[in-house]
Amino acid sequence: MKLWTENRRKLKELLQENDADALVLTSASNMTYATGIRDPTGMLVLSEKCGDSIITPLLDYYRIHSMTPGDIEVYAFYRGGEEGVEADIPPKKLIKGSPVEALSKTLDQCNGKILADLGYANYGLGRTLVEKLGVEDATQRISRARMVKSDSEVQLIQEAARLAEEAFRRAVDALGEGVSEAEIASIIYSTIVNNGGWGLAFPTIVAFYSNTAYPHHTPGMDRLSVEGPVLIDWGAIYSGYRSDTTRTLWWGSSPSKQFKTHLESVEEAVEAALDVLAPGVVAGDVDNAARTVLRKRGLAKYFIHGLGHGVGVDIHEEPYLRPASTTVLEPGMIVTIEPGVYLPGLYGIRIEDLVLITKTGFKHLVRLPHIIA
Repeated sequence: MKLWTENRRKLKELLQENDADALVLTSASNMTYATGIRDPTGMLVLSEKCGDSIITPLLDYYRIHSMTPGDIEVYAFYRGGEEGVEADIPPKKLIKGSPVEALSKTLDQCNGKILADLGYANYGLGRTLVEKLGVEDATQRISRARMVKSDSEVQLIQEAARLAEEAFRRAVDALGEGVSEAEIASIIYSTIVNNGGWGLAFPTIVAFYSNTAYPHHTPGMDRLSVEGPVLIDWGAIYSGYRSDTTRTLWWGSSPSKQFKTHLESVEEAVEAALDVLAPGVVAGDVDNAARTVLRKRGLAKYFIHGLGHGVGVDIHEEPYLRPASTTVLEPGMIVTIEPGVYLPGLYGIRIEDLVLITKTGFKHLVRLPHIIA
């Protein structure tokens, strides 16, 4: 797919900018970003000098090889204790030794600076890469390269959002007396995968009643019985790219006056943020616009997280819209706008939009209304 070639090109620009020979990617999300591989394992090397290659565990060789673009070599390595395993793999594609030893062998021709996404690597691997190969951390540089999305990336995120919307409609239709949070979450998952999605963008949040006051509630066996609030925060993965949306609604016919007032306040905070969202605006100023509305309503102390975050191959990525964020927004960035208020013991309300920053303002990527009747 042309997108993966373009993404690799963007990452390789870091080599020239930093006078480096190779970029090593250890994280699954960065590997997917560069290749389109679903659930990749091992490490990816990007290099004009040494060539592009993936080194993956022996048992994953053929799976990874089947999904890897043709211009990337795939090698297998033995994990600890596997040296006695016989493998039907071309000898030149099999590297004996640990992952780092295998990586070192693939970098034989690269004797200059080596960059890596150490911020994603586990401690042991990261430390070994530094001590044995002298790699330099490029995590932030990679994050910045991924912030601005291409038209192809936007299309995939839009498709993820479309799949998620269909799942939400089915979930809302299933709300009824006796249904559990977990059952609603399962409907969202099955709808997404049955319609071509890779799966959930993150563990779906379905919360009933006072559970809605927990921003990251885990769906359980709580069941609908009487009227009350329902919060659903969900997303889909499509071809490696994710969506993220939240809606809060009242199950029943008679929402309390207080709930309606708080819901309207959160919606006003969303609109205030969108009013200032545009290229050239500092991310922290967008957060402040929403927070100011809630402060005027006496609700600021119940808004206990940042306003939003970037979405792409990862569900949380740069840029972040927080009070102290200094990132200047650019066309092509995709971010969430998600103010919320959480009243312990009562309920929580969050409305989350997914938007693309354009040359003149923004574009909604989610078509659902803020207020679900």
